[in-house]
Amino acid sequence: MAGADGTTRARTPRPSPLRRVVVAALAVVAATAVVAVGGTAASPRYADGPPWGGTAVDDLRNAPTGTAWSLDLAERLAPGVPRRCLHFWPSPAVDGLVAVGASVDLDPGTASGGPDCRRAALDDGASRVALVDSRDGRVRWVHDLADDLDDTDPLSIPASQVVPAAGRVLVQTQTTGSTVLVALDLVDGRALESTFGRRDVPSISVSTVGRLQLRTSSGAIGSPDRYSLVDAAALDDPVWEGRVDAGTTPQLLPDGLLIVVDGRAVRVDGRTGEASPSAAAADVVATAPDGGDDVAWTLGRDADGRRAVSAIDADGDLLWSVPSPTPRLSATDGCVLTTDDGGTTATCLDPRSGQGRWTTELGAAFSAAAAPGQVGGDLYAVVQSDDGARLTALAAADGRVRWRAPLGVLDEVAAASRTVVYVRTDGSPTAGRGLSAYDAATGARLWSLRSDDRVSFWGGGLVSIDGRGVATRLVDRTSVVAGLAGGAA
Repeated sequence: MAGADGTTRARTPRPSPLRRVVVAALAVVAATAVVAVGGTAASPRYADGPPWGGTAVDDLRNAPTGTAWSLDLAERLAPGVPRRCLHFWPSPAVDGLVAVGASVDLDPGTASGGPDCRRAALDDGASRVALVDSRDGRVRWVHDLADDLDDTDPLSIPASQVVPAAGRVLVQTQTTGSTVLVALDLVDGRALESTFGRRDVPSISVSTVGRLQLRTSSGAIGSPDRYSLVDAAALDDPVWEGRVDAGTTPQLLPDGLLIVVDGRAVRVDGRTGEASPSAAAADVVATAPDGGDDVAWTLGRDADGRRAVSAIDADGDLLWSVPSPTPRLSATDGCVLTTDDGGTTATCLDPRSGQGRWTTELGAAFSAAAAPGQVGGDLYAVVQSDDGARLTALAAADGRVRWRAPLGVLDEVAAASRTVVYVRTDGSPTAGRGLSAYDAATGARLWSLRSDDRVSFWGGGLVSIDGRGVATRLVDRTSVVAGLAGGAA
C-alpha cells in the first residue's frame, strides 16, 4: 500500500485469536507472580511452636466486638447486694478454670460505696466463691464459705487459687478474729480443710507451682517476713517454715524452694522440707519463668570474690559460673538476662552453659519478661527513657531491636499470642480498664480498648466485667486471612 509520500509500507500481520489468548494468559501469570513475590517479601513473619506457659492466647487481630459467652457474676455471688456495690476478684486461670469471689465497696466517697452497701452485705451474710470454666463460661459450682466458718466476713476480698494438681481450690478469707485458708474440692466445691491464722499477721500466697504454694506472713514492724512452703493437699502441715536474708525473694520450683540464707543459695525439698546449701553464694536468685526447669541461677560472689552469675542443679551442685558486673538478674524464655552497672545494656547468657549469646544497648533502664502465651523466644522489654516509655522487641537469636512502640509510663505487657502482643495500659493487673494490641512482627498498633469495664485475660481469653457484674468473653468474629500465617520467623 502506497503512502502519501509515495513510499510503500508493509502491512503488519494481525495476531491470530489463539495467540492473543496465550499472550493475555501469560501476562496474567506474570502479574500474579509479581504480586505474590512482592506480597511474600512484605508480609510479616511470625514464629511457630507451642505457647509459653502452655496456654494459647486468643489471636485478636481486630478490636474484639463479638461475644463468646456472658455470665452474670452478681446474680451468682451476691444476689442480695446492689450491683453498684460489688467488686469481683478472679484468680489466675489454671487448665481453663478460674475461681471468682466478690467484695463490697465500703468507701462512702465513691459512687459504688456507702452505708447502704455495708448494710446489704451484712444482711446477705454470704461469702461465695464460684468456679468458672473460662472456655465456655459454665459455672462448675458456687460455694458459700459462711456455711463452713463462723463469723465469716462478707466484706473481705477472697483471694483464690486453682490447684488442679491437688484437686483443690484454695481460698483465703477472714473471720472476726482470724485469717482463714480454705480448701474446696475442685469437682463439687465442698469444703475439705481449713487452717487459721492471726488476723493482725496476715498470710498471703506469693506463688504456686503445681501443688506447692509459697506463703508469707508479716511479723512486727522491723522484723523480717516469715515464709512457709505448703503442699496444697495438706494445709495444716507446712513442708517448711523459716526466714530468708533481707532483700532477697524466695523462688518456688516444681519440686521445692530456692532461698538465700546467710549469703548462700539453699534448696528446700518440696516433699521433705530438707534444706541443702548449694555451692553458690547468692544475693539474687532466679528461676525459669514458667517454673518448668530444674536449674536455677544466682547472682553473687565467686571463689575469687568477683561478682558472678552461677547455675545450680536440683542437688545444689554448681553447673557453671561466669564473672559479671550485673546488678540485676532475671530468667526469660531461653535467656538468663543480665544488665550492666548502668542498667541499660541487656546481655543474654545461655541457660545451660553461661556462654554469652548477645548484648544489646537499650539506652535506658528497662524490664523484660516472658509474656504468657507468646510463641517464639523474642524478648519484650519496656524501656523507660527521658522522652517516654517504649515497648521494644528483641530478636531471640541475636538481640537486635526488631521494633519499638511508644507506651505510657505505667503500661506493661499483659500477654501475647502468635501474632499479637497485648499491653495493659493503666498499670493495674487486676482491675485494668485499658488494653492495646501490637503486631508481634512489626510493632504496629492494631487496636486499643478503653472502657469503664474491667478487662483481663482469663487464661487464653479476654474477659470484661461491666458495672453490673456481668462477665463477657470478648472475641473477634472477623475472618482472618489464611495467608497471615506467613512463615516461621
